[in-house]
Amino acid sequence: MSLSKESEDFLGNLRIYLISSGKNEKEVDEIVGELEDHLVETEKRGKSVAEVTGLTPREYMDQISGEMPIDYKSIFKYIVMVLLGALSFIVLGDALSGDLEYSLFVLIGYPLVITGFLFCTAAVFKYVSSHPVSKVREWTLFLILGGVPMVLLTGLLFLSQIIDAPTVAIEGVGEFFALALAIAVLIGVSLWSKTWMMIILAVLLNGPEMLIQQSSFSEETKLILTGISLPVFVGGYFVLLILKDKKKEKQSRPVM
Repeated sequence: MSLSKESEDFLGNLRIYLISSGKNEKEVDEIVGELEDHLVETEKRGKSVAEVTGLTPREYMDQISGEMPIDYKSIFKYIVMVLLGALSFIVLGDALSGDLEYSLFVLIGYPLVITGFLFCTAAVFKYVSSHPVSKVREWTLFLILGGVPMVLLTGLLFLSQIIDAPTVAIEGVGEFFALALAIAVLIGVSLWSKTWMMIILAVLLNGPEMLIQQSSFSEETKLILTGISLPVFVGGYFVLLILKDKKKEKQSRPVM
């Protein structure tokens, strides 16, 4: 017997809530697995999630979370890996365009913005998984979550141009090593996370731009094509991921 949609949603939200709260992923999987087996048995007797837990979803999540220690080692590991991946992503684009010069604002600000983004992401996922949120509100939260870091990073670049601050420039052989290191880190992070998303995004973001810049089009046309290629290729990739996920979800549903 398969679980009801209510139970599946509850288990999925519980997993997201616990991981967003800094709990060990292996321990979370064990707890969710045990609860899943329990829910399968209790649903056979016609009981709902609320009857099994005796609490509201949020109260139950808080209770389980309070009984588990925070995995600071995993949190630190995730922060380091995401920082390395994000910074390598930026360096890769700059190295390909030949603009490896960074001001003090960027060198200090980028890691702070990315780290803050990680904690905000955890807070948003924790909130969405434990509250009855409409799709409109959920997408609004995620749009704000994705937009604020972009605004802050753009602001740092703007400040670095209008305010005189010490800069670090990487030139000559250093550009080659920076490019090679960025590629190596992106591959390493992809292997660690078991997904090639960052590699694919790096190609989609930089590949079309490089081809456009090497074309014989006018500078104005190049600028327009570059601006169009970003949402088309990256947006198309995410649409394919969504469609693939929906197809997989549809195939996994039991036939009544």
